[in-house]
Amino acid sequence: MTAPFPKDLVLHAEQVLAALRAKGFMLAAAESCTGGLITAALTTVAGSSAGVDRGFVTYSNEAKTQMLGVPEDMLAAHGAVSAEVAQAMAEGALNNSQAAIAISVTGIAGPEGGSPDKPVGLVFMACALADGPVVVRRHIFAGNRNDIRHATVNGAFDMILRTLEDEAAHSAPGLALDPEPGKSRKTEDDEAPDPAAPAPEKP
Repeated sequence: MTAPFPKDLVLHAEQVLAALRAKGFMLAAAESCTGGLITAALTTVAGSSAGVDRGFVTYSNEAKTQMLGVPEDMLAAHGAVSAEVAQAMAEGALNNSQAAIAISVTGIAGPEGGSPDKPVGLVFMACALADGPVVVRRHIFAGNRNDIRHATVNGAFDMILRTLEDEAAHSAPGLALDPEPGKSRKTEDDEAPDPAAPAPEKP
């Protein structure tokens, strides 16, 4: 990345901050593989204090437990890079901040650390609202370490914007928020479809 951040990422951060200000929401970020880049990109923009509450850089498992309350048995059972841990990180960021919305990311930026089950580029991110459900998404990003971290930040910004748009729609007159706030929705998978896969048969 160029110093301080690429232009496209800064523009994306400006969009996120504008959406947060429009809702009157403060954001907390819990970051593992990005090491604070989400919060740093947002605070590059002047006036970001109107939308950013705090950031947690929880690179180690111990930090995830100590700072966010991620259970040790969850980390042992699922690993740090998992939907379960991403959700717990987002919930922990909400519980340990003054924010109304939280984003979390945990993944494998490489070049080492991947496995057949969890390849380099795998990232789980979760977005939680203080009075709504937690949404978890799974991505596989391509490229080198910087590419993956950059894509993760942009993916997190997309997820924040989508969550704020959904919240606005659910809060409209005649519509209710999720009847079970705090419950995780089904994990959404953002992997590109395999071009070699056969097309589904028509009925």
